[in-house]
Amino acid sequence: MRFLLLLFILFGQFNVYGSDQIIHLDSNLTDCNLGKHISYFEDKSAKLTLGQIKDLSEKGQFKKGQTEILNFGNTKSAFWIKVEYIRNSASKDYLVLDISNIDYIDVYINTDKGIKHRTAGSIVIPSPGVIATNNYIFDLPTQTHTPSTLWLKLKTNNILIVPIKIVNSDNFIPGKSIKNNLQIVYLGILLTLLLFNFFLYFSLRDSTYLYYSLYVFSLGIYMALYLRGYSYLFGQDFRILLNLYPHAFLALSIIASVLFSKKFLNLKSVSKFLVYACDFILFCSVVMLCTSITGFKSIASHMAQFIAMAGAVVLWSSGFIAYRKGHKPAKYYIIAWSFIAATVVAVVLSLEGILTYHDYTFEFVPIGSTIELLLLAFALGDRYRTIINSEQQIRDENYSLVQTQNQRLEKLVEERTLKLSDTIAQLKASNAVKNKLFSIIAHDLRSPFSSLISIFSLKDMDLLSLDELKILLNENRKNIDTIHNTLNNLLYWAQSQMEGVKTIPTAFDIKQLIEDLALVYSPLIQAKGITINLDAPDQSMVFADENQIQLVLRNLIDNAIKFTPSSHGIDITLKAHESSIKICVNNTISQTNELNIDSITNPEAFETTYGTGHEKGIGLGLHLCREYIKGNGSELKVTLSGRLVSFCFKLPLPQLQNTIVA
Repeated sequence: MRFLLLLFILFGQFNVYGSDQIIHLDSNLTDCNLGKHISYFEDKSAKLTLGQIKDLSEKGQFKKGQTEILNFGNTKSAFWIKVEYIRNSASKDYLVLDISNIDYIDVYINTDKGIKHRTAGSIVIPSPGVIATNNYIFDLPTQTHTPSTLWLKLKTNNILIVPIKIVNSDNFIPGKSIKNNLQIVYLGILLTLLLFNFFLYFSLRDSTYLYYSLYVFSLGIYMALYLRGYSYLFGQDFRILLNLYPHAFLALSIIASVLFSKKFLNLKSVSKFLVYACDFILFCSVVMLCTSITGFKSIASHMAQFIAMAGAVVLWSSGFIAYRKGHKPAKYYIIAWSFIAATVVAVVLSLEGILTYHDYTFEFVPIGSTIELLLLAFALGDRYRTIINSEQQIRDENYSLVQTQNQRLEKLVEERTLKLSDTIAQLKASNAVKNKLFSIIAHDLRSPFSSLISIFSLKDMDLLSLDELKILLNENRKNIDTIHNTLNNLLYWAQSQMEGVKTIPTAFDIKQLIEDLALVYSPLIQAKGITINLDAPDQSMVFADENQIQLVLRNLIDNAIKFTPSSHGIDITLKAHESSIKICVNNTISQTNELNIDSITNPEAFETTYGTGHEKGIGLGLHLCREYIKGNGSELKVTLSGRLVSFCFKLPLPQLQNTIVA
């Protein structure tokens, strides 16, 4: 009897779909997926035409579907799907792609008038004749008892799930209305929870309710508007925008859930390890958020699965440990995250192809998240009740705490007073340095500018000939160079004062950097009649912040040019050591009293100096050199031997990069 029943079932299946992959459309056709009764081909280039695809089909290159809902994974390939069918009834039939987030859909349908091409997709405005709501519906030609073939080209920057159905007008509307009713219930619960907890936040000013409301809001957008496709209700432009950056809202929901959990469970007092684990999930979510909003949708999709699964496990574990340590409101929290953790794991395994994807898989996340949000609301209520019950105990404890705190505050005030005195002294010293620095800068920048303005004023009044103008401009060239160097150093100094010195080391060739700077200073060197010599080994790679070291070398070379007399030279030597390279800038000065070594080596000093050509400096360059060299793990050393002055520092070799402390 069982054998006959099995034959009957197989025979019935044969009548509906046919053993030759041809689907028979009749009034008995139900709302079922056709993945096992169609064939497909992976177009890795995503550039094949319909004619080329037909040739490949005739050559037997198409594969038969193995599951009811095809899961092609996260790939850049396009997939061509071949559907062969025969209409056996006069009722209207429709091809339905029962999913909302396929980026590009091309459908080619054979008709009496030739092939009809229609386009749709989550980031495409649908062509006329396509019904695009939270799925995509294409009407089929009306000819009956004639084999027909339609072709679908699908491509997305996400996991490509393909639930294909062919329905007729007799059974399509009832099935659709049931699903819509379920979605209305889900949306109603989300909206109720959102409004209620926003009201509680504004009433109680408890950030826990704010985090919960943000979690409901962002998760609702991701679940209802993206996964279930109801973004179309807000217009095509909004639908396309949301489907370009969907995982940004998932990232926001994970961020809000982690902040809610840390606050609700008071993780700081439960476990530092759990705080670090939650912070890691937060960091990953921020990375996913940035990845999504910068347009890397496929990468964000990969990240979403693993971050969501890891986040669910971490937050569930946090609730369990907090409950074990006496946090009673966590019992509802644990049950809530048990639902969502099981849901997320099941969906991720289905998306990865480990579990078979079914129609009801689409409902896992909405149902699981709805139960989770309801239970979290219960957890918040239980938490509020616990707080109310413990208020009296807190009042009793507060009195003794206030007494103890007063004693601590008195002691703390004494300590802070002493520290404040030291701080005031430091601020006065710092303010004096800055006042002196800006006084010098104002004078040194204003005077050259005044000279230049005077020259151009004379030129505007036609009181200067062209030759006289050239002579005056050439004489003021060194003023312009001084202004440029002063402004450059000032900007770097201001940046270091506002943001601190941030060293980002990389491997680069210090010899090549010096050669490039020598070319920049070549006109100035030739004009002064001096030479620059570089003595460096062939291998001169170092590991440091290239921009900072470039500024250091510019100031040292500029300083050497300023103090080197005519017909003398500047020697730059690079000497390799076991773990570093020593860089020295050496030059001869006219008189030893031109340089004050004590002032140069004092990090608090900003002393104005004059070069052999009356070039003026304010000492800010050497201050920056000391600061940047220190940031790269070294120290600027200045030596004076007779009339030879040397500025030296060391930089580590690339293989010792791990020893650099930025």
